[in-house]
Parts: sequence; structure tokens; C-alpha cells
Amino acid sequence: MRDVFFLALPGLLAAGGIAGMVWAVVRMRRLNTAWRSGVTAEGVCVSAYVVTTSHSHGGGPSHSTWHHVHEFTTPEGEVRRFEEAGGARTVVGGDRVVVRYPAGRPDRATAIPPGERNKNLLATGCLLAFLTVFVLGALSFIGFYLTVLRPAADVVEEKIKDTGRQVRESPRPGPPGGFPTGFPTGFPTDVPDGWPSDMPPPPPLPGPPGSGRN
Repeated sequence: MRDVFFLALPGLLAAGGIAGMVWAVVRMRRLNTAWRSGVTAEGVCVSAYVVTTSHSHGGGPSHSTWHHVHEFTTPEGEVRRFEEAGGARTVVGGDRVVVRYPAGRPDRATAIPPGERNKNLLATGCLLAFLTVFVLGALSFIGFYLTVLRPAADVVEEKIKDTGRQVRESPRPGPPGGFPTGFPTGFPTDVPDGWPSDMPPPPPLPGPPGSGRN
């Protein structure tokens, strides 16, 4: 149970950070592929909304990201719709946009213009730097636990077990010396010697009133 808490939780956090790094790199590569492909189509922004993420409780700093839903038609006449994060804030529902996608992959379309390449590179770099520190922190905690905390906890646990074993195996103290251990015997069962046997008779009891016996 101890290892599950100290290893599973940091491991999951590290795995989540690595997954985020992979997603950021894949997204940047797909954007570059779409920008270089030369396949364009005229699209329209169907809707736009903002997603705000708070990083702490009690009104701490937050981060807002614009999301857009775009729709376009391929040269083959196929209507496509996709949602994208990180687009320009000036684009609202009903605006015309230029959609770019790799040849034969309209499912990887983007409406982010190539002119925002540097902006996206900077944002991706900052995200990768943060996730790298996050993953290294989780892995460092796992290493510290395996090399320092768990051996120390094992030593303490072993000492507690040894103490309990010694208490169970130690002989229990008996009664002090000379203390009777059984039921007492030697109680007198007969009349003691010298006890008088010719006891005088008891005096007569008084009679009822009027009988003349006092």
C-alpha cells in the first residue's frame, strides 16, 4: 500500500506529463506539414468560445485559450468540420478563413495562418519546458523514495516487528516467592478440643398473659 501511494501517483503524473509533451510535438509537426503542403480551401468559422483554466483555488492565476469550430469544403466536394485551439482572438463566428491541410488528409486541417509559426513555436517551447520540469520532478521523487525513504521505512518497520516478537516470546513473570498458588487447606472440621459439652439448658420461655407464667 505504501509503494502504491509513493510510486503509482508520481508515476501517473510523469506519464501524463510525457503524454502532454508528445501531444505538443505532434501538434507542431502537423501544423508545419499543413503549412508546407500548399493545399488550401476556403472555410468559415462556425463558432468561437474561450476555455479558461484556473491553476489554483481562491481566484489564483488562470489561462484562457480560444477555441474555434471551422467548416470547409474540399476540392472533391466533401464538407468537413473541425475544432481547433489556439486560433486568433479576432476570428469570430461567421468570419471567412483559409484552411490548410496536408495532401489527402483533410482530417488534419488547420485555420492557423503560417504567419503565426513563431508564436506557436514559442508557445510549444514554453509548454515543453514546463512539462519537462514537471516530469523530472515526479521522477526525482520516485528516485528519492526508492533510495532514501523506502529503505528507512523498511528499517523502522523491521524494528517494530522485532520489538513485538521479543514481547511475545519473553516469559511472563509469575507470582512472588512464598505466595500461595492453590486453594487454602487445613480448615477445622470438628469441635475444638476443650469446648464445653454440658451446656446449661436455656431458660423457660414466658407464657401467654393470664396464664400465671412469668
